[in-house]
Amino acid sequence: MPTAEQAHRPAGTRCSIEAGVHDGANVLRVGGEIDVLTAPALDAAITDVMAADDAALGVVVDLSAVSFLASAGLAVMAAAAQSASRGNRLVVVANNSATLRPMQVTGLTGLLSVCATVTQACVALRGGRAAVDEVTGSVEASG
Repeated sequence: MPTAEQAHRPAGTRCSIEAGVHDGANVLRVGGEIDVLTAPALDAAITDVMAADDAALGVVVDLSAVSFLASAGLAVMAAAAQSASRGNRLVVVANNSATLRPMQVTGLTGLLSVCATVTQACVALRGGRAAVDEVTGSVEASG
């Protein structure tokens, strides 16, 4: 028998967002599909965690369990990049073709700090952009 959440969710659209803390950073672990139906929930979660005044190292959005990233999800990440440029510290974990490739093609990897793991993202938050480039190595924007 489906849960109440499943009964109200359109067929085929599954997304989970879990907030936590890892090594001093606020971490949003995102899984499933980020599309026009689920992107608003991701946007709200990112906005909430970035607005929190809790002295965290920064925010990590972990997309490693995301299986589909549509344009609506890319728009959410672009908005997060703009928010990050206003003083919020943000690093994205994207380590599979479902997430990394769309971000590379659209140029988001040039706007966002992207790492392969949450641990690497926390290291990057401590050291700034130079550390991100060192940590990610091959996870760079393609031009």
